[in-house]
Amino acid sequence: MNFPSKIYMEWEKQALVELAMGYKGCAEGPVTIAYNFFVKDDRKRDLDNMIASCNDCLVKAGLLKDDCWQLLSIGGASAEIDKKNPRAELWIEED
Repeated sequence: MNFPSKIYMEWEKQALVELAMGYKGCAEGPVTIAYNFFVKDDRKRDLDNMIASCNDCLVKAGLLKDDCWQLLSIGGASAEIDKKNPRAELWIEED
């Protein structure tokens, strides 16, 4: 069994609050998402785990019905360093 870290739980809590304040509704059909991550340092990170974390948050927030392959396509993903403002930027397009 895999247990999320305290850091992840705090990130998820904050992300869910921000999503609830800024977005309403749920995508009705399939979507394509492009991900751009801005990290605070050059520590090794798994890009696929970063994507999965965002997808899980979007589902928990009720913005996506599910993150299964039938409803979600990955439009691209990248990461770069921004020491002053680490964040994730997502572009979501309904297909």
